[in-house]
Amino acid sequence: MPPPAPVAVAPLPAEPGVDDGGGEILLDADASSGLAPTPALVSVDVEAYADGLVPSALARGGLAGAVVVVVKDGQVILAKGYGYADRAKGRPMDAARTVIRPGSISKLFTWTAVMQLVEQGKLDLDTDVNDYLDFRIRDYQGQPLTLRHLMTHSAGFEESAKHLFAADPSRLRPLRAYLETVQPERIYPPGQVPAYSNYGVALAGYIVERVARQPFNDYIEQRVLMPLDMRRSTFRQPLPKGLAGDVALGYAEPGAAPIPFELVNAAPAGALSTTGRDMANFMIAQLDQGRFRGAEILKPYTAQAMQRVAVRPIAGLDAMTLGFFRRDKHGLTALGHGGATEAFQSSLALLPDKKLGVFVSVDGPGKAGRALHRDLIDGLLKRYYPERGAPPATRLTARLHGKQLVGRYENSRQSASNFLAIARLLGSAVVSLNDDDTVSVSTLRARDGRIKRWREIEPYVWQEVDGDSRLAAKRVDGKIVAIGTDDAPPAMWLQPVPAWRSAGWMLPLFYATVAVHVLALLLWPAAALVRRHTQRQLKLDGRGRDLRLLTFFGLIANLLLLALWAWMLGRIELSPRMFDGQLDSGLRMAQLLGLLSVAVAAVSILNARQALRPPVHRVRRACALAIAAACVAVVWFVFALHTMQWSLVY
Repeated sequence: MPPPAPVAVAPLPAEPGVDDGGGEILLDADASSGLAPTPALVSVDVEAYADGLVPSALARGGLAGAVVVVVKDGQVILAKGYGYADRAKGRPMDAARTVIRPGSISKLFTWTAVMQLVEQGKLDLDTDVNDYLDFRIRDYQGQPLTLRHLMTHSAGFEESAKHLFAADPSRLRPLRAYLETVQPERIYPPGQVPAYSNYGVALAGYIVERVARQPFNDYIEQRVLMPLDMRRSTFRQPLPKGLAGDVALGYAEPGAAPIPFELVNAAPAGALSTTGRDMANFMIAQLDQGRFRGAEILKPYTAQAMQRVAVRPIAGLDAMTLGFFRRDKHGLTALGHGGATEAFQSSLALLPDKKLGVFVSVDGPGKAGRALHRDLIDGLLKRYYPERGAPPATRLTARLHGKQLVGRYENSRQSASNFLAIARLLGSAVVSLNDDDTVSVSTLRARDGRIKRWREIEPYVWQEVDGDSRLAAKRVDGKIVAIGTDDAPPAMWLQPVPAWRSAGWMLPLFYATVAVHVLALLLWPAAALVRRHTQRQLKLDGRGRDLRLLTFFGLIANLLLLALWAWMLGRIELSPRMFDGQLDSGLRMAQLLGLLSVAVAAVSILNARQALRPPVHRVRRACALAIAAACVAVVWFVFALHTMQWSLVY
């Protein structure tokens, strides 16, 4: 659920709950297992497998606890907690009692509510959403936005982070107020580009609220949670008293104090609090076409419509249904979704044809948590449904098509109109062609940290070497317009970076700019000491001295600007709660320093002109020109990275 950190954005994350979109659908299979007998999928075997993997993963990753739930043929065959819900008190994680936060898996409940109202004829998936709202969503070149676009994450919204989380209960906002205040720009035409959006799901939740004529929380409780007997689940924040005492404390880092209960303003996108045992009921209903113990939350035809392919952004890879991420591979169909908050990493996977569902939620550091639920779900599916076929051969076109992929790419889930555009600069990926005609993507790594290599097995479809993930390209008029991989959800892809703002030249320029500023400030007093020691005077008239001094102070102001941005980005990386307006005063200060950088550049240019006048001193001339170029570069970065947007919506 958290937005991607601007200082370290993986181009295709597994996003990050109200996060990353994040959840893999895991159907990877090891061909080498083809000769091994397939064990029976029964409770005792599943539990033994989980017992052998989870405790060691908790210890190895510094994780506090985990909940594992497996359902099969309408029955719960495993619902077990591991580790602690409260380390200090030694309170164990309990699948039936402990309240956990599954992040973006909450979205599946919102989509279920939408489909209920579609079923009742109260909503139309292809009607302009403005017809259901009491405020207006901005158009994209006159093209309407529909619920179908929202459900497939193709509404075209840029990434929205402002007020996604609330720092404390007093800062929680009514859903309408949140949506009106932080409405993001629409940067893509609707239905064309996958761009995962928490805002879009929150908007759908408000439409549910409007059409049902009752608060979203009330509707979900009455129409989804209660029929499924999910009595220890709620979207309410803070938690009701009956649940507050059983919530698992969130441990974002090993050995750190627990973080406060995470409050989500975009509630329909990620505010669910639930238990593992309650999630079993939801999975059973989805696997049984909307039915659970005589209750019916969806008609069978509606459940089927929700689970069918709605759009496949890139041929050969995963598809979007109306809310789920869908994978069709090895003769199996898997539906899934992932979720992450600051402290919890969760994943849900359903195999409708096998009536199998798996839910895992892990409390602790993000990387270790994601590794655990991937290893567990991946391992279970390989264990009970191994792939026995031989891998396809590498195509003769591998080198030709690989060359077409080479370049720099950025995530379609991005901000373009505000300072979060910095993430595009720092998080771009480089695709390269290897000597063996495989391709590599700099940000896609295997579990051991090595950059993955991919070989072409179909036209513009590549398979991971020594693995089963796939990478594919989308072409329009013979040109590569996007690439994607089933390592990540189909709600985002990688797209080529325009040359004018490529990190390939912008990052070296940035480093050179900083170096010039630092060296100039260091050499300034050093030169003064040398002149004093040699008893030589600086041969400048009054104007020259003034410009030189103003340039000196301008360099300090520019470095203060860079230091302020480094501090703010570091705070954001520590906690997404910083997006709750806590950095706004810092942003205003950065904007003032950004405006000042324009004046600094002008002064530095005048200083350089002065240095060119006779008598010309070569060293001074070179230094003045370098300083002027560096100051102009600062202005370029200030505006190119959209740090001067006056609005504090981001």
